[in-house]
Amino acid sequence: MGIRIQQLPSLIANQIAAGEVIERPASVVKELLENSFDAGADAIIIEIGYGGLNQIKISDNGMGIVAEDLPLAIAAHATSKISTLNDLYAIDSMGFRGEALASIASVAKVTISSKPEQQETAMMVRVQGTERAISPCARTVGTTVDVVDLFFNTPVRKRFLKSERLEFQAIETVVKRFALSAPGIALTLKHNGKQVLSLPAATNEQTRLTRMTRILGNVFVKESIYLDVEHGAMKLYGWISNSNFQRSQNDRLWVYINQRMVKDRLIQQALKQAYEGLLYPGRFPACVLYLTINPAEVDVNVHPTKHEVRFQQPRLVFDFFTSQLTAALKSKNEFDEEASYALLEQPSREQEQAIYEPYPKLDASSKSVYNSEAELSWVILNNRHILAFINQQPYVVDVVTLHQYRLQQQIFQLVLPLASRPLLVAVRYSFPLKRRSSAPELEECLKQLGMNLEWLGDNEVVIRSMPLCMPYLDLRLFLDSVAACEVVNQNTLLELMNRSQTFDPRLLSLEEKMELNELFLRLYNEENKRPGLFKVLTSEDCKNLLKLDS
Repeated sequence: MGIRIQQLPSLIANQIAAGEVIERPASVVKELLENSFDAGADAIIIEIGYGGLNQIKISDNGMGIVAEDLPLAIAAHATSKISTLNDLYAIDSMGFRGEALASIASVAKVTISSKPEQQETAMMVRVQGTERAISPCARTVGTTVDVVDLFFNTPVRKRFLKSERLEFQAIETVVKRFALSAPGIALTLKHNGKQVLSLPAATNEQTRLTRMTRILGNVFVKESIYLDVEHGAMKLYGWISNSNFQRSQNDRLWVYINQRMVKDRLIQQALKQAYEGLLYPGRFPACVLYLTINPAEVDVNVHPTKHEVRFQQPRLVFDFFTSQLTAALKSKNEFDEEASYALLEQPSREQEQAIYEPYPKLDASSKSVYNSEAELSWVILNNRHILAFINQQPYVVDVVTLHQYRLQQQIFQLVLPLASRPLLVAVRYSFPLKRRSSAPELEECLKQLGMNLEWLGDNEVVIRSMPLCMPYLDLRLFLDSVAACEVVNQNTLLELMNRSQTFDPRLLSLEEKMELNELFLRLYNEENKRPGLFKVLTSEDCKNLLKLDS
C-alpha cells in the first residue's frame, strides 16, 4: 500500500510556521512592533509579564484595523502590505508575509482590540486555538495585541526557554534596536508593572543622539566615528566604534537596511575586513549603521523572521561598505596613550591567553583516562546546554551549572592569597557611594582573591588584575553583584565569583571537556543531589522537537 498524503489542519500548519517565526517571547515583541510601525503609530507601550512567558501586551496609536478585517488579522497569509507579485519585489513595509499574528495565535492566547479613527465603536477578537469570539469594547484610536501564556499548547518549546531575566533581556534588546530604527516613535517598556524604559519621540538630530546615548551609553558615543556617505542609489550613515572601544561579543553590530533590523553575513564580513588589524584577537567593534537602498535591489523575503536579506548586487554593497568603513577608521587617530584607563569590558579569554602563560588547572582528584573520542559524546546545542548520550539515552545538560558546581567544590579549598594576572586593559568601575564606607575591607578581600584595585575618588575604582585560576570570570557581572551585596567578606565574594562565570562550552579545551564529562558521569547516579542539572529526553520529547524545529 502506498503512502497516503493528507492536508494538514490550519492549526498545525500555523504551529509549524510559528516554529520558524516565533522562537521566544522577543520574537513576538519584534513582530508586533513592526506591525505598529507599519500602522503609522508614533507612540507604543510594551507591557511584559514574567519575561514575556506570562504576558506580552503592545498598544499603539496607529491607524487601527476595521471591524470586518479583525478575523483576517489572525488568518494565515492575510496582509494589508502587499496585493500583487510586483509588490513583493519592492517591499517598503516591515511586514508583508501575513504570518505573524496567525503564528502567534497558534501558540498563545491572543486578544486584539482595535479602533480606526472613522469607526465609532472599537472591536475586539479573542483567539484560543480554533476558538474565536468578536465583541465590541472601549478604547481610543489604535490597536492593542495582548498575548497570554505563550507556548501553552507546545510544552516542549516552553521547556527550552530561558529564565525570566534572560528572556526579558532579549526583549529589551529588541525594543532598543527598534528604537534606533524608528526614532520618531515614543516607546515605553514595562516589566511586571514597573517602567524600565521610556523614550520620547526623537524628531531632530540632537534628540536622536540623546536616544542613542541612552541606549548604547556615553562611552560608545565618545569613542565612535560618524559617517554619512552616498554612492549612486545607496546611502550609508551612522556610527562605528574606533579601536579604543572593543567588546568581547559581537552583539552590538546593529545594522538597518531601509529601517529594517537585519543580521546580514555580507555586512558582518565587510565590518570584519574593515577592522582587520585594529582590534585585539577575539574582540569586536560596535556600530549603528543605516543603509538606504532601492527596495527593488534587496530581497527581504529570504527567511520568515526577515532578519536575513539578499542583495541583487552583493559585491557592490560589500565594496561600498568596506571602502567607506576603512576610510572612516583610517581618518581617526588610532593611538590613544590613555587607552589602558578607558571604560572597557574585560579582555577576552583568547586575548589574555595570547599574552600570558596558559592558565593552570585547578587540582582535580582521581582523573579517569579518556581517549580522544570522549569529546564526541557531546553535541553542543547553544552557549549553555549540550546534548549528551549515556547508553544511547539522550540528556540535555546545563553545562554552565555543571562548571559552577565543579568550581564550587574546589573554590573553597584554594589557599589565599590567590595568584593574579594583570589585565591587558585596566577596567574602571563606579560603586554606589554607600560602598565607600567599606572600601578598606573590600580592597583587602579582593586583594586576597587576586584582584588589585585602586580608588580614584569617592566611588570610582580601577581594576588592574584578575585571579589566575578563574579565566571565565565576567568582571563586570561580578562587580555589579558586589555593588548590590550588603555584606562583604571573602566567602561571599568567592560565591559571587562562582556565580559570575561566563562559560561557553564551545570554547572548551579537550582537557576541560574531559573533566566536566567525568563529573557529569559521576553525578549521573546522584541526580537527586543536583536537580535541574540535566534532564532525560523521552522519545516523545524528541519527536516533538523534530516536529516543531524542523
